[in-house]
Amino acid sequence: MAYLTALFEILGLNMILALSVFATLMVGQFSLAQVGFWSIGAFVTAILTTMHGFPIYYALLISAAICAVVGACLGYPCLRIKGIYLTLATVAFAEVVRVFFNNLNYQVEIDGKLVGPAGAVGFRGVKVLAAWPEIYIVLSIIILIFVIIGFSRFGLSVNAVREDEVAAASLGINITKVKVSMFMFGAAIAGVGGGLYASFSSFVLAENFSFHLALLSIFYVAVGGMYTFYGPIAGAALLTLLPELFRFASDFRMILYGVVVIVVVIVFPRGIVDDIIYRIESKKDLKRKQRTERKHSNNQKNYQKRGSD
Repeated sequence: MAYLTALFEILGLNMILALSVFATLMVGQFSLAQVGFWSIGAFVTAILTTMHGFPIYYALLISAAICAVVGACLGYPCLRIKGIYLTLATVAFAEVVRVFFNNLNYQVEIDGKLVGPAGAVGFRGVKVLAAWPEIYIVLSIIILIFVIIGFSRFGLSVNAVREDEVAAASLGINITKVKVSMFMFGAAIAGVGGGLYASFSSFVLAENFSFHLALLSIFYVAVGGMYTFYGPIAGAALLTLLPELFRFASDFRMILYGVVVIVVVIVFPRGIVDDIIYRIESKKDLKRKQRTERKHSNNQKNYQKRGSD
């Protein structure tokens, strides 16, 4: 039971990470900076809860605010670059953050013990304040925010910017405001997710927030789908559960994992959720077209029949 509970908690954390990446992709920005924000959130929350006695939700809000501010500072300069250059800039940011926390040495004495980040050794003994209820409460709030955005005028602006920036600007949409806002939103989500991770695992190590985790976060979105918020959720669920389902294969389970991912990408090139939606819509369009053609054909036959009479 403990194993399933832990797996359920990790699944929720991965979904939060995937949604943080999706937030920036909503405006067409391919960013790998989310791991850096995840790291900031983890260390800030661990310091606030363990060293200064903050309640978990206050610490998460502060972590989200700090990451949002850092996201704004990073987002504005990144507006000048696109494509691979944006990706390289965000990777560099994540690496700077990792190196910073890998060298951070900030400890205080609590009950006769030194507590806090100890450089490359990491931050041990973080208070465990988050379990599956806290993780899924936060995940539900994040999903609710995405739903609200989707039905708002701001959500329409986000979609317009993603589809065509020039056309969106011609309609009076502030491209800079929309992009930076979503970049800040994604950073805040990652900060909260990192904070939950620290309070769940009781141990934070800068080396855990490496380029490998950044790639995984992108895979979640790419496999699940990039046009709806439940696409990344589906991708995170699949890629989190697959290694566990293949445990029977022992040393070969990651080979099976890779094969399945390749097959999924080939079968669902748009992502699982997006491709399923596309196929359903295509079938509906085809049926609608066939009904229209039959109706037109019947009308033409009736017209010809009346003409012959």
